[in-house]
Amino acid sequence: MQQQFSGQQELGQAYRALLDLCDRLETLADSIPRRIDTASCRVIMAELPERLRRVHALEETVLFPAVEDQRTAEDRKHLIARLRAEHDHDDRAAVELVCVLKAVLDERASLTWNAIGYMLRRFFETVRRHIATERLLLWRHA
Repeated sequence: MQQQFSGQQELGQAYRALLDLCDRLETLADSIPRRIDTASCRVIMAELPERLRRVHALEETVLFPAVEDQRTAEDRKHLIARLRAEHDHDDRAAVELVCVLKAVLDERASLTWNAIGYMLRRFFETVRRHIATERLLLWRHA
């Protein structure tokens, strides 16, 4: 039980760090195209893939077993498959986002500012919803 609580605490900390990154992405999106904070872009590019991988790894070791314990075999199979698919989608979107930010910094972006802003917003809004849903699943099984 203590180990489960410790894992949930660690996951909570990882969620907070990822949500902080989402806040920074939102600030960046709000600044486009007037001002691009290149230092912030570089930090986001460096942190985003690893933070996301960390959260996904923790979800698979902390959340998935809790979900599996409380669901029927068929239900948990579908739910876990959906959560894994969301992880894959988020990972691909993060890679794409990092590539776009790098292109912006290299002054070779092929997307319009509106498209870049939309992409940033779509990403952080999706991640925030993902975290909110998985927190509900954790809370339900705590």
